[in-house]
This record gives sequence, structure tokens and C-alpha cells, in this order.
Amino acid sequence: MDVERVRREMGLLERIISYVPGYRGYKEKEVRRETDVLVRRKVSSLLSEARASLSSPLSPSAARKLAYDQDSKFLFENLRAELDRVTQRIDKAVAGYAGLFDAVKVKEDKLDAVIRHDLSLIERAESIRSSVAELMGREPGTDEWKAKLSEVRAAVSEFDKLIDERTKILKGLAEVG
Repeated sequence: MDVERVRREMGLLERIISYVPGYRGYKEKEVRRETDVLVRRKVSSLLSEARASLSSPLSPSAARKLAYDQDSKFLFENLRAELDRVTQRIDKAVAGYAGLFDAVKVKEDKLDAVIRHDLSLIERAESIRSSVAELMGREPGTDEWKAKLSEVRAAVSEFDKLIDERTKILKGLAEVG
């Protein structure tokens, strides 16, 4: 999902044209735009998978236990809502580096910092998906389940902050001259 991977997957014609003066910089910008779209799609997909896991039917005994433990039920439902919200935020996030090239000269190291941050979003989204799978594999209402639920909720909250940080980084890039 990084710039190097997109670069490696360029066709022969694109690689030849990248040596044409002026075209190389244009193509680099296009590669970065494509990378941004791929990153956001991947993150959204991982979070959607986690959300779908939370929506899968519970066994009758697990559903009964959750129904009797109103605090846990509230926290579980809250997790579903938060996961849905952060998924929507990344789906609707500022279109990354797309508009930055039109009017603003952006230093490569700054863009690379954004890409590194976006990679951390993918890694965190994968971690959330795995943690949700672990949560769903445990019996609701147990201390172990409650601890895992708390861990997943904290991870989603931290992910939400990373989305805010991404927005700040992109705004900072737009101010670079």
C-alpha cells in the first residue's frame, strides 16, 4: 500500500514516460494520490470487517448473558456505534494529498510522513479487526470478555485520534510553502 509498491506496479510505458522531463514529477503526484485512495479503502475495509463481526449473531446463551448484564450490553452497543463512526470518518476523510499538488509545493519528506502515518492507520485497523475477532470468540459477561471489550474500545478511541492527527498533518502540509 505504499508509494514504492505502486511505483513497482507501474507498467513498462509508464516507467519509460517517467524519464520524460516534467512528467516524472507529475507521475509521482499521481502515484501519491493513488496511494491515498488505496490506503483509505484498505483501512475502511478492515474496520468494516470488524464491524460486521460485532454484528454477527451471538449464540442464544451468549445473547442471554449479554441481555442480563446491561452495563456490558451498553458498552458492546457503544463499541459498535463507535466503530461505525470511525469507519465513516475514514471513508469521508479529506482526500489526502490529492489537492495539495495543484496550488502548493509540498516537500517530499512531509508527504512521506503522511504516508507513514497512513500506514500506521492500516496497522491499527488490522489490530482492531483481530481484537474484535478475539472478543467475539469469548463468552460475554465474563471478566476476560469485559477486559477484551475495554481493550477494543480503547483501540477504537485511539484510532479516532489518529484520524484527527491525519487531518492536522494534511492541514500542516497545505500551509507549507
